[in-house]
Amino acid sequence: MTTDRPIGYWLKLVDRLIDESFDEVFQHTGLTRRHWQVLNTIRDGVSEETAVDGVLSPFTGAGVGGHAASVSAEVEDLVRRGWVARSDAGLSVTLAGNHAYHDLLDAVSRSRERVAEGISPERYATTVATLQQMARNLGWSSGA
Repeated sequence: MTTDRPIGYWLKLVDRLIDESFDEVFQHTGLTRRHWQVLNTIRDGVSEETAVDGVLSPFTGAGVGGHAASVSAEVEDLVRRGWVARSDAGLSVTLAGNHAYHDLLDAVSRSRERVAEGISPERYATTVATLQQMARNLGWSSGA
């Protein structure tokens, strides 16, 4: 195995492999990793659709100060499935959506654990902190 490749290579490769891993988790549901991220974001209390876009912008292709692809198709699909509801208060996860979330959570958790397999919690934390600092160095801020 060669480690002389630049960090961008490894970042893009790992991201693609994570997407593929999640595709396996969701293959029987017709969902994607993006659906899962949208469902989680709304469960976390983000109720404005534009705010969901903003939270997920690192995953949808926005650069610093750039515009991300919208997650409206995923929101629409989750609404159509009855997992997310729209109201005057914004978006919220329905009872059916919470059941679906919990039904998928074990498989998602196993997929996440697989990513960190063989890596100590300390090394994992260091890796995440290093990537966060690199993002800051390139203009990202947690309020962005």
